[in-house]
Amino acid sequence: MLDVLPPAPLTLRHHLEPLIEHHGLWRVLKAAFAARRNLRREAKLARSFAHLSPHLRRDVGLPPEAPPGRDYALWLR
Repeated sequence: MLDVLPPAPLTLRHHLEPLIEHHGLWRVLKAAFAARRNLRREAKLARSFAHLSPHLRRDVGLPPEAPPGRDYALWLR
């Protein structure tokens, strides 16, 4: 009787190889670095709006801050 083995999990390499073959190594690397830079920029931008009052957040089009969770009250004791 033959044992059926589960397929090997796909790794990052399996996903990147077709991209590199189609676009080239340098373009894939440049896109990866640009995506990482954009993530940092977005996080920095989000931190810069943290100090705004709810009125200014609404005027700019940002969602209101979420109220603190119930665990927050435990820290205030």
